[in-house]
Formats: sequence, C-alpha cells, structure tokens
Amino acid sequence: MVITGLVILVREEFTPVEALPPVTAFPQGSAIHLVSDKPTLLFFAHPLCPCTRASLHELDGLLADTGNKISVIMVFTIPDGIPPDWEQGDLWKAAANIPGLRILRDPGGQEARRFDVKGSGHTLLYSPTGKLLFSGGITPSRGHEGDNPGRSAIVSLVLTGHALVDHTPVFGCSLL
Repeated sequence: MVITGLVILVREEFTPVEALPPVTAFPQGSAIHLVSDKPTLLFFAHPLCPCTRASLHELDGLLADTGNKISVIMVFTIPDGIPPDWEQGDLWKAAANIPGLRILRDPGGQEARRFDVKGSGHTLLYSPTGKLLFSGGITPSRGHEGDNPGRSAIVSLVLTGHALVDHTPVFGCSLL
C-alpha cells in the first residue's frame, strides 16, 4: 500500500496540465493590454491552488532577475457563482506584495478561455507587437520550486532575446 501511495503521489506531482496549441498572437478583444515598450508576461492562477504558491515564488525571482524589463500581469481566474472577494486569500495577498506585479480578475475564466489556458501557473510571454515568445510553467513539478527550463527561458528571452525552449509543461490545478 505504501508503494502504491508513493506511485500515486509521484504521478500527480509530475503530471502536467493538458496542453493545448498555444495562442501564437495576442488575442483581439482581450481586456488585457500589451505595453508598447517591453514584453508582457501573463501569469494565470486559480486563487486557491496550493501548487501556485511555488509558481508565485518563481515569478517573484524571475522579476528580480529581469528587473524592470517586462510588464507582469497576474490573472486570477474566478469561477462563476463565487461570492464577492472570495479570491482574495493568501495567494492574492502574496501577489499584491510583489513589486511591479499587476493583478487582474478574470470572472468566469473569459480571459483564460481566450488565451486557451487550462492550468494554474500557466505563464505566457508576449512581445510588444503581440507575438507569443513563451508558453508554459515556471516550476519543475507540481508545487515545487527550483531551477527549471520555464523560468530560465523567460529570463533568457527578456535579457538576450533568445532561449533554448519556448514552451514547458504546466504543473497546477485546473483553472475552470
């Protein structure tokens, strides 16, 4: 039973969210706006996903590594039928304390659908012209921090204009 339990836990930890073909150009009609002088990073999150705490720490480190060279928007997806301010828990408060991070509410997951994002922690990096530069997660597995190709790729793209990868798996809870 112990071995079976461990196998189940490991499988859960290293199983990414279902990946869809990325939206390669910034969607028309989005309530989110690109900035014109630097890349825009969108970080989609479920307000109660325990896995997202690690992604949020990685995001904070990513911002420290890149300085003021990107515009960052955290998009909290709010399921339909939820009481007002339900989303403003620990993750919301932690995000609000990250300098330079703007928080946006996504009632009913309209923006998540528009960008074809399924999992909490999904991160998208767009050029000022709206071209998708990166799509994926910024943690090595579900709920774990540490060196990972997603964070490294974004930092490299922002600082040098190129990276070894342009997509990585997303490890997080379902947004909708």
